Amino acid sequence: MEVVGKSNAHIVIDSCLHESTIYFSNHEKIIKCNPYCTNVRYLMEHDIFQWVFEVNDPRNHPITAVFFVKQTSESFSLDDSIGKNLVPKLKNQDHFNRVGKRIRWDNVHETPSFEISNPNTFVGKANSEICLLHQKDNRTSVFFDTNIILDFQLTFPLNLMPEGFLKFMSETIMSQIMQQATESMLCRVQSDICCSDLEIAASGK
Repeated sequence: MEVVGKSNAHIVIDSCLHESTIYFSNHEKIIKCNPYCTNVRYLMEHDIFQWVFEVNDPRNHPITAVFFVKQTSESFSLDDSIGKNLVPKLKNQDHFNRVGKRIRWDNVHETPSFEISNPNTFVGKANSEICLLHQKDNRTSVFFDTNIILDFQLTFPLNLMPEGFLKFMSETIMSQIMQQATESMLCRVQSDICCSDLEIAASGK
C-alpha cells in the first residue's frame, strides 16, 4: 500500500539571503535537525545523499525509512514560473526583493545497495523544496515543502481492513508526524542561526 505524506512550513530567519543560502545548502546539517533522522551521509561515488529515519508504528515497533536524494540549487525571480508558485504564499509582495534561491532535494530513481539492519525497513521517495526569499529588512523568508512516499506491506490483522480507510488514516498520521518534524527542525535551525549570530557578535567579527 502506497502512502503519501506532506508537510510545509514558513519561517523568517535573521540572516541575509546569501548567508541563508550557504546555511541551507549544508544538507547534512539541515537534515540532522529532524528529530526522526538517525543518519545522513553523502555518497560521493553517486553524488547523492542517503537519509535514514526511524519511527514507531502504532504497536510501538520500530520502522526504518531510507531515502536517496540529490541536491540542486538555482536562483529564481517572483516573475518566473518558480516565483509565481510562491506568490500566493506572500502576504505582502512589497516586503520582499524579487529574487531568491531554491534548493531542491529530489528523489533518486536508481538507488544503490545498502545494509538492512531492521527487517521493517522501507525505501521511500522524498522530494523537498526550500525557497529562500530576501526581505527588505535584510532577513530571509524560508518556505519549506516536503512530499514523502512509502510503500508498506500490510500484515495481519491490518490486511483485513479496507485499504481505502487504512490508506486515509495512514496518510493523515504520516502527514501529522512530518509536519511536527518539519516545524521542530526549522525551530532548531532558527535557534542555531541565532546562536551563530551571538557567537559572531561576541567574537567581535
